[in-house]
Amino acid sequence: MQKLDRSGTASSVAGSPVVSSTGLTLPTPILGAAPAVSPIGAPLASVPALAGLGGSGLQIPTATLSTVDTIGVPSECLSLKDMFDPKLETEPDFDLDIKDDVQDECSKFGKLKHIYVDKNSAGFVFLRFENTQGAVAAQRALHGRWFAGKMITATFMVPQAYEAKFPESR
Repeated sequence: MQKLDRSGTASSVAGSPVVSSTGLTLPTPILGAAPAVSPIGAPLASVPALAGLGGSGLQIPTATLSTVDTIGVPSECLSLKDMFDPKLETEPDFDLDIKDDVQDECSKFGKLKHIYVDKNSAGFVFLRFENTQGAVAAQRALHGRWFAGKMITATFMVPQAYEAKFPESR
């Protein structure tokens, strides 16, 4: 996936440091690991001081981020959005490079039965795994990940809709 990061910043590579708006360097999560939530970015709520104890109260985080957004009903079919911008691609066969790299990355999660890179789209790559577990693992790892300056959206697809679009994927 690092080869595909055409932004030159390699911000999509797991383990690369990220500089927050506060100027602090924050680690990025390792692929497949639950992201660490820092209370620095969490909103704070003031808890009033207990009567007679003095002090101005205690500030505590009010919410933590969910570890993964599941978009759609889990199935063996996924669509990845914002994997590339066709207007910025210069190689005529850029889709083959993306296909190979996505296949390599997704092989960590399960066996792929089908993959299609839609060259004339908003960066869509369609995946069909051998089973739902592989697709769920890939969705968790890829959804919300930054790639080429954009955030990937990994959405589950209904198998019937996937087969209607790609009859050869059955």
